[in-house]
Parts: sequence; structure tokens; C-alpha cells
Amino acid sequence: MLITVQKIISSGDGIGWGDGKTYFIPRVLPGETVEVREVVPLRRSFLATDFRIVEPSPVRQEPVCPLFGRCGGCSFLHIPYPLHNDIKCDIVKETFRQQGVPLSVEPRWVSVGTFRLRSRAKVHIFGGRPAFNRRADHELVPFDDCPLLHQGLAAVIRDDAPHREDGELRYEYAPRSGGWIPRDRAVEKVVAGEVFRVSQGSFFQSSEQGAGALADMVSGCIRRSGAAAVLDLFCGVGLFSRFAAKEGCAVTGIDIASAEDFATNVPGGRFLKGDLSRPMSLPPVDLIVLDPPRAGAAPSLIEAISRNPARDICYISCDGATLVRDIGRLARHGRFLLMSLSIVDQFPFTPRLELVAHLTREET
Repeated sequence: MLITVQKIISSGDGIGWGDGKTYFIPRVLPGETVEVREVVPLRRSFLATDFRIVEPSPVRQEPVCPLFGRCGGCSFLHIPYPLHNDIKCDIVKETFRQQGVPLSVEPRWVSVGTFRLRSRAKVHIFGGRPAFNRRADHELVPFDDCPLLHQGLAAVIRDDAPHREDGELRYEYAPRSGGWIPRDRAVEKVVAGEVFRVSQGSFFQSSEQGAGALADMVSGCIRRSGAAAVLDLFCGVGLFSRFAAKEGCAVTGIDIASAEDFATNVPGGRFLKGDLSRPMSLPPVDLIVLDPPRAGAAPSLIEAISRNPARDICYISCDGATLVRDIGRLARHGRFLLMSLSIVDQFPFTPRLELVAHLTREET
């Protein structure tokens, strides 16, 4: 079966059609012709597991990692980086279209770099070696290095793994000091010149560069809104709260953990411990920063935000589908309109997205 790849979708696969059937094909480029030899049937489509590229794209490049195609971490190493802009913007637009949510703005793509950025990683230790999962499989793929990891983190993992028992382990690396978790109880991250304490178990962005770009966008939302009081939901260690305070705002952060880190990182800020997946009332503010986990905001939280007098929302999301869903809910329940949307590419060479949306309440 010969299939022409039409586009890249959110999974990172190419999609094409033949004999009235839909085929998903990994590690391809739009316009390539592929001979599909073996497939795995899905619910209404097929995933190609054995295929040959008959007509490759003229822009296809040689992946820099020898594990490409086996390791599940990267799926865009064969695509020249400048093309990621168009591919990821198209993925975002398609997500809005599929969910029936109007996209009134043009997505803006922001690059923070390419290789050696990531200073946190979840790895498997197996037989004294670090490994990542094969894509959509529990099989482990051992590695000695990864081009996406900060070189200091890669060295730490390589040296530490032989001394660990088999199992899953999360590493957090501090590029400036060389400190790392789990050896240390806490490390210091540096974002736009600001130092943040990050303890074991606390969440931080995957790279200091990515964190800086996100914080800059949150600060931009605050300046445009003229907000004096900011509520930071899922505040974690206080990354966005710290920069909101620098803008002169009174800041309240809410999260279920990381109170000690927040107090250290946001002097003068107020921390409220709360489970935002459950119904709760929110203190009145001018602007809400919302950075939920991949599952997005619970319906009860959407309702609470809609009841709040806040006029503006800065929504940060690592999952395009849940962001679009929640934008639709906020429009219906709180009359919030999408004013801008940015793709911060802090997961280069993967289909993963980090999105920042600025929403403003429609005036009555």
C-alpha cells in the first residue's frame, strides 16, 4: 500500500489515506510517499509498524541520535528545526478546529533553543544503566547520552545510574551550581537572573530557558492588563509569582504542596494550601495565572474562576487539547475571549507543546 503523507498530527505521526482508510505513520514528513508493509489496527485507523519511504522529502535530515526510531523521546529529529514552527502551529490550529472552539488569533511560535536544554528528566534504571521507554511500549531503550539533556545532567545520570537499584528515577539538575536531585534535598535554578529554590518533589519547568520565556510572557500579560493583584493557581515553587511580584503586584499562590519553596522564592507573597481539583472559593484579584497539570482545570475550578472578578487570565498549558477545551469552557461560563496565543518550544524535536494564552473578560 502506497500512502502519501498529508500532514503531521499531535502525536507526531504523519497521517495519510488509502482505500478509504486512515494510516498513521511515524518519523515522516509531509509530502513523502511511503510503502506500508505492516500495520496495527486501531479503533478506526491503522498504525504503520513496518514501512519504507519510497519518495523522501528533499528537506529530510539525518537524525543526530543513533537511538532515533527506537527511543520514544524524540520524533522530529529528521525534520529541520525551522519547519517545526509551521508544524506545531498547524497542530494547534487543528486542535481548535476539532474541538469546535474559534481561534481568533494567529499562534506565535517562540524558540528557546534546540539541544542541551533540559535540566530535568525521568529515567528508568535497568541493570545499572539509564533507559527511556520505547514509544507506546514498556520496552526499555538504554542510552549513554541524549542530545536534548543538558550536558551536566547527562553526565550526572551516566555516573549515578550504576549505583542505583532498578526502577524509575527523577533527576533535577542545577546548571550553575552543578547540584542535583535526588542526591541533594534541594537545588537552585536561575531564571532571568532570579534564583529559585526547588526541593525534591517540587515541580519546575524542563529548562531554565523555557521557564524564562514563560515567565516573560506572564509578565507581559500583567503589564498589558494593568493588574495590581494576581492569583497564581498551581503555583508550585512560585516561578510566576516571583515575576508578578517584581511587576509590583500583590501575589497569592495556591497549590497542594511546595509551601516552603514558595515562601523562600516569593518573599512577601501569600501561599494558600489547597487542592484545586476540588471545589473551593478563590480570593478576588485582577488577573489569574493558571498553570494546571496535563489534565487541565477541573470543571469546579472553571466555575470558580468565572465567578471571580478577575478580568484577565494567563493560562499556561503543556497539553493543547485540554487548553482548548478549557478556553471553550471559560468562554461559555465567564465570557473570556482569547487575546493572544504563543507556543513556547521548550520541548524541541518532539511534538509536545507548551502554550501560553492570554484571555480577557468580555465587557458587558
